[in-house]
Amino acid sequence: MSTTLNDIKDSLQHIAGNSQRQVVFVGQVVKATDATADVRYNDMTFTGVKLFSIEAAGGLLVKPAIGSMVTLMDMSRGQLRDLAIIKVDTPELVKMEFNTLKIEADGKTGKVAISASGVSLLDLFNSLVSIIKTLTVSTPAGPSGTPLPPTMQAVAKLETDLKQVLK
Repeated sequence: MSTTLNDIKDSLQHIAGNSQRQVVFVGQVVKATDATADVRYNDMTFTGVKLFSIEAAGGLLVKPAIGSMVTLMDMSRGQLRDLAIIKVDTPELVKMEFNTLKIEADGKTGKVAISASGVSLLDLFNSLVSIIKTLTVSTPAGPSGTPLPPTMQAVAKLETDLKQVLK
């Protein structure tokens, strides 16, 4: 009788008390939320598959796009009852939280949100735009008027561009 490498591996796992293998396979996302996804694998659809990254408190969330390919791990070691996504081919949304820092990149809207200690980057830029629009300076004849039209046009373009990138 010929012994294969798989036979040796199975024997070692059995001796170590780990006779069931961890199953890893690739499937296609058919539905996704911020916590779970439904994934098609061959002729089966697994519902409620955990997004592995949500397990770490305040950590990282990677939400897969519908139709993207994902790598799944069967945490129940072959029983297909505790599945988690461990790799995403095409993310739709990526969120990261670290203490008071929050970063969110949304692939659907093409926008990024950044905040720290409850203060958002967009709010800061909006405040800056507002300050520039109403800027006056002291002159020998008294306070100046608001910025001239070319400056106001540049500020309006800045405001529009910020709203296209930040949320």
